[in-house]
Formats: sequence, structure tokens, C-alpha cells
Amino acid sequence: MALPRDAPLRFPARKGVVPSLPAGFVPRPRLLERLDEAGPDQVVVVSAPAGSGKTLLLAEWVRDREQLETAWVRLDSDDNDPRRLWSAVVASLLAVPSAGRDDRLRRLAGVTRSDGVDVAEELADVLDTLGTPVRLVLDDVHELTGREVLHDLTRVVRQRPAGVRLVLASRADPPVSIPRLRLEGRVHELRADALAFTLPETTALLETTGLALTPPQVATLQARTEGWAAGLRLAVLALRRTEDAAGFLTSFSGDERSVAEYLTGEILDGLDPDTQDFLGLVSVCSPLPAALAVALSQRGDAERVLDDLRQETALVERTPRGSYRIQPLLRSYLVADLARQRPRAHRQAQATAARWWSANGQHVHALRHAERSGDGDLTGSLVRGAGVPLLLGGDLGPLRRALAAVGPGARTADPWLALTAAITHLDARAPAAAAAELENARRAWPDTPDAGLVALRASAELLASGLGLDVGQSRPSPDAADQDRSDLAALLHASRGAAEFGNPGGTDVDHARAELKQALDLARALDLGYLEVQSLSMLATLAAMRGDLREMTETAQRAVTAAATRGRHPSEWSAAPVGMLAYGCLLRGDPEAASAHAQEVLGLGDQLPPEAAYTLHAVHGAALADRGHRAAGLAEVQAAREAFGATPAPPSMAAALALLEHGVALLSGNPSAAAEVAAWLAARVSRTGETLLLRAREEMAAGRFAAAQASVTPVHDPATPLLLPQTAVEAHLVDAECALQAGDLPAGRASLEAALVRAESVGVARPLALAGPLTQELLDAGPARRGRARFDAEVAAARAALVSRPAVRLSERELAVLALLPSLLNAREIAEEFTVSVNTVKTHIRSIYAKLGVSSRRAAVRRAQDSGLLP
Repeated sequence: MALPRDAPLRFPARKGVVPSLPAGFVPRPRLLERLDEAGPDQVVVVSAPAGSGKTLLLAEWVRDREQLETAWVRLDSDDNDPRRLWSAVVASLLAVPSAGRDDRLRRLAGVTRSDGVDVAEELADVLDTLGTPVRLVLDDVHELTGREVLHDLTRVVRQRPAGVRLVLASRADPPVSIPRLRLEGRVHELRADALAFTLPETTALLETTGLALTPPQVATLQARTEGWAAGLRLAVLALRRTEDAAGFLTSFSGDERSVAEYLTGEILDGLDPDTQDFLGLVSVCSPLPAALAVALSQRGDAERVLDDLRQETALVERTPRGSYRIQPLLRSYLVADLARQRPRAHRQAQATAARWWSANGQHVHALRHAERSGDGDLTGSLVRGAGVPLLLGGDLGPLRRALAAVGPGARTADPWLALTAAITHLDARAPAAAAAELENARRAWPDTPDAGLVALRASAELLASGLGLDVGQSRPSPDAADQDRSDLAALLHASRGAAEFGNPGGTDVDHARAELKQALDLARALDLGYLEVQSLSMLATLAAMRGDLREMTETAQRAVTAAATRGRHPSEWSAAPVGMLAYGCLLRGDPEAASAHAQEVLGLGDQLPPEAAYTLHAVHGAALADRGHRAAGLAEVQAAREAFGATPAPPSMAAALALLEHGVALLSGNPSAAAEVAAWLAARVSRTGETLLLRAREEMAAGRFAAAQASVTPVHDPATPLLLPQTAVEAHLVDAECALQAGDLPAGRASLEAALVRAESVGVARPLALAGPLTQELLDAGPARRGRARFDAEVAAARAALVSRPAVRLSERELAVLALLPSLLNAREIAEEFTVSVNTVKTHIRSIYAKLGVSSRRAAVRRAQDSGLLP
């Protein structure tokens, strides 16, 4: 039965009551401050999707900021009746003590049910003259859709009643001429991005629930929900039902039951079926350009529909680049629902997206959608067309996933796919997998291959040979100038340059340099960032091999800058050149700077390429040792080499890092560790100046100076290959120390002068800072050399930076006895272990104490551990 027009209107009590804050509510002071910034003549608009926390935020603000009395009206669809809306507003205002005493407002309550009265205008007039200003909160303004009530509300806003501070909360912008208010400076807005929970707020929310998540897990949850309050609270409910929090967070999406129910009930059920169908189809893409939305939905008005959804739900947003984006949880629900309810439409939409992105040059997006379409032929065709640009652009992850998606059968039958897969394996230093794919390519090789396929095979085989793989009989490499595709020409140049690092006959530095410079020019012309960084990194290595460490440092810095320009520093892109920068600092005698460079990227952990990880850890460990932490430094360098294992590496790299570890081992008084790394290097390279130098070092450390000089003499022979420019410097320093130990001061001076000349030309100071004790005395006594003051200052700085505490030299038997000192064995029991007398063991122990500078067994063990003689 309908009520008469003049019947009293009744409202639920909760309609005019400020909501209570629930248990576990997380205060949001940063948003309260934003609300406080509103001016007295501004309308506050809080506009965000369902579940964003609008109502609770305003309730907190009202309760926390009591300077203004507040009238609160919770709107619903019944309020589209103007009589009901304004009756509710007046009733709420009358409940406010200061406004309730206003006679005109009380009289207005009596006429709201009469005909012929413009209640909105009358109310605006009353509010304009209120003695004490009142805050009026209208919550859920999106419920108002009637033309008359919206017209009335707009008039009230435009009249600017001085006695009210109007606050509107809505899931979409209230239709009260927001753009006009914005131009006039009369609106203060908080939107979804502001209401999103920050990481600290997410952490605080989870703490109130009692859930014990790790910081990375909290970050994952915050990222997946994008701080959407409802999403976070629904995730909490689901987490309480699972014992595997990590597994839940990995798969958490809008398709989780409680989230799906919320999205369906609060958002999707309010849309008409055509719009729901439209959203399901376009949801497969993020970002979503308007033209792609047209292709997916087959609707020419797709952009208008998206704009309407943006206005109505705020769960669709327009990005600065003119694309659209659907809220992630909603999108994941829509995609899952489409795949479940209409699997064929889902596959077709993914394939359509793949072709659209490919046609628009966005190959990563194209491959991702092709994989999801389940169309292996489509994925394979995209890899054939875009695989090389993706390789050289550094998008190896998407490419590897696409190659896995096509399956081994397709790679076995298609040499282009097999060769592309081989190169990705070579980049990951997986030689066995690369060899298998190269064999697939050989077996599927066509009788009349096109020039592009020939170039791709040549590139793959060159890269494989550079890593020491047997690629069979070598074939003439095609001319890069003959390639129709510039990306293949760039790959071919880079492959030729890289292959020289593994050349069994020695690296042709000039040839490698010429090829890599051409690759670099093409990389820059074609905007192939990964190739640019890798070309610069290899050019830096060649500079080091030529003995120009200054150019090595400059080129490595250019590589890091190129990576940083693309947002890839620190990353696996920049790891190798950063390693060279660190190595250069170490050789200049600046362990502090070397350590700082290495630490820039060491935090990436397993993401680092194996050569870069080895280099960075070896340099960092050597820097630790140079600063006096020899035990820790030796442990890090040894662990890095063991982790590197049998990974192929250029001989120069192996020699450089072996020399570092060998030096640290000898400085730590650990000849067995030095012998171990010397054997490792000998197994990787043939007889070189570096292998001879290691032997000479060991002889000198044992006090056998004549043998050390005999070992190092062949290093000066031009016929002896040198892998590193600083090897000649160290060889002269061995000569100097041996001559000085033999009392031959003129020969010692001459060898030191030769070392200084060579070190200055190369740009290294560290070998001089680590020279033998008599050579150090000669350096102290030597006058400054004319014209070399700058380098002399660099050497002095390096000697000051390095901790030159002499190593503890223990005999083999003393080391064996020392190894048993941490045990509970007494001297007699130790003697029985070695089948010697107790007095002999006691003599060894006294000698150990004297060399370590201690007077007790416990102190000896502690000092030995600090020195790296004991683990």
C-alpha cells in the first residue's frame, strides 16, 4: 500500500549514524592529513571503487577531527525520491546540536512533504546562514541516479552555502560538475590511488589479524591487490583457511572464492550482460589500447564503453599513454571466468591479442598471448619473426617461455626454432642443452636454406665455439652485409667477436674489436639495448687484454650507463661491466671502491650470470683481504670458484681470478690453498706467463728465492704467452725481491724500476703495494721520479690502503699440528697421531705460538682462524 504524499517519512536508524570503526581497524593518518587540507569553500570528493575504504576513512576523520559537528547520511536507491533524500538530509542536520536549534531548519522539516516548495533551494538558503558551520557527509552518492535529485544536489553545490562543509563519497565521480568545480578550485579530491594501502599500512593491517607473513610475502600481497582494501581483507580471510601461505600468495587472484563472490556481487551484477561479455573479452590484455579493445570485442564503440566503465566503476582506468587498465583482481577473475565458461572464446581472444601486438611491434606482449592461446603454430611463427630482436633486446625470459611452449617436437622439426633455443641456452651457460638444440638444427637442415637461416646457424655455432663447444667442421661465415635483416647482421658481428675469446689459437684482439664495434653501431641504430651493453662489456674485456686498463674502465662505465638508461642497473645486464669496474679499482689499489662496486650487484644473487658472479665475488673477496680480513676474503674467493665449477670461461678471465685467489691464499699463509688454485688454472689453460708466475710466488713464499727466480725467468721471454698485462709487472717484482734477498741491490733496483715503468703504462698499483718486504723497503727509500709524480702518488695511496701485515709462514708439519689444536687431544695424543715423540710435538707447538705471536693454545686457534689457517 503506497503512503500518502504527506505521510511522515521514516528512516532506518543507521542511515544517519556515523559508522563504527571495526576491530582491527588500521588508522590512516596520511589520508586524514589530506582531508584536512580541504579549504572551507571546497567540496570534498572521495571517489574510488567498491571496497576501497571510503566510508571507514571518513568515519575515522569525523571521529578524529571533532572541530566540526557532523551530519551523516548513508544513501541508497530509495533516495532517488527527492522527498526522501531531502527529508533524510534535514533529519540528519537536526540531529546535530548546533543546527537542531535553528528554527528555520525545523520549519523546513515540516514542509518537506508539501507540494510547491523548492526544498533544495530552501535548504541551501538555511545552510548559508547557519551560525555554526556543519560538516555534511553524503555516503554512497553513486546510488543517486534520478535526474531530479541530481539536479537538486548540483544546485546545492553551486550555491556554496557558507554554513556547510559538503563531503561526497562515491564509487564514481558524482555528477555535480566536477570539472567545473576543479577549474574554480572548489573541489578537494581523494581517489583510488590515494586510498590504496601502502606497504607499511598493509603490514599494519596484517599485524592486527595475527597472520605471521614474512616481509617478502607482505610485499607480494600488497602488489597483487595493489593496496585495494577489500582485496586485502578478503585475502586475509582466505589465508586463515590455508596452511600454505606461500603457495596461496603465489596463486592468489580474483578467482579466489571469496574475492570472486565480492567482485560478482558488488560490481559485475550491476552491469548489463553485453557489458559483462565485453569486459570478459577485453580483460585478456593489460595494458589495453582502445584499438585492441575493438579487435577483441568486435565493437567499434569499445573506447566509449571503456570510458563509461571508468566513470561508473573506477575499476577501469585510462593510463597516461592512452591505453586502459582493469583493476588486477577484477581482471584475473574475468580472465579465469572466460577460460572456464567459454574456453574457445578465451583462446581466440588470446590469439587475436597476439597478432595485434605483433603487428604493432610489441613482441613480448605478442608471445605472452600466443602462449596463452595454446596455438603452437602461432607461437612458432612469432618466434621466427621476433626471436632475434628479442635476444638482442634482452627479452630472454619471454623468449625462453615461448620456445618451451612450442615444445621439443616443433624445435626438432624447425631449425630456426632450434637455433634460437640454442643461443638462449648459450647465454644461460647451459652448453649441454645448447649442443642438443644445435644437433636438432643440423638434422632438420633444409637443402636450400635462406640467407637469414644460414646467418643464424653461423652465429649460434660461433657463440658455441667461444664457450668451448665442439661444433664440428667449421664452415665459411656469411657476410653480414648480405643480410636483409639488420638484426641478423648485428648478431653475426657480435658472435664473431665473442668467438675470439674462446679461440684455441689465442684471441685475435684486433679482429674481435672490429666485429664488436660494428655490432655496437648496429645495436644503437636498432635500439637493441642488451646487445649494446654486451658489446661494450666485451670491448672492455678486450681493452684489458691489450693492457689498457684505463680504456677497460671507461668502456665498462659506458656499458653500465647504457644499462642504467634502460632501467637495467643493477641487474644481470650490468653485472659483467660492474665486475670490470670493481676489478679495475682493485688493480689500482683501491679496495674500498672495488668492494663498493661489487656490492652494487651482488645482492641480485642467483640472477647473476656465472662469469659475473665469479668475478664479483673474487674481487670482493680480494678487496676484503686487502683491507685485512684475509680469512673472510679467502673463503669468499674459494667459494666463488667452487660455485663457478666447470663453467666455460675465457682463459684471461680464469687467469685473472686465479691470480687474485692465489695471492690471497699466500698472504693468509695457506700454501695448500694456493697450490689448489694453481692446479685449477693449469687444468684450464696451457703453459702461460701466469702459470709460471704462480709457481714463482709459491717458491718465494717458501723462502726458496733462487727457485722463484728460475721459475719466473721464462715470463720475460717474448715466446711465452701472457694473458694479463699485469703479469709482467709481477714478474719484475719477483725478480726484484729475489735479487734483494740475495744481496744484489743494483739488480733489485733495476727490476723494481722495470716494474714501475710497466705498472705505470698499464695503470696498476696493487702489485707494488703487495710486493715483498725488501722491495717495500726499497720503495720507501727511493726518491720521487721525475715526470712520474702522479703515478708515484697512486702507488703511495695503494700502499697506504692495503693492510700489509705479513703472512704467517708455517711448515707443513706445523700446519698439521695446528689443525689438531682445536681438538681435545693433548701433546702426547697428537704425537701418537704423527708417530713422533712428545718433545717433537711440543717443539712444533712452541714454534706455532712464536710465529702467531700468542702464548696459549686457545689464542693460537683464534689467531689461526683470523688468519685463515683454520676454518
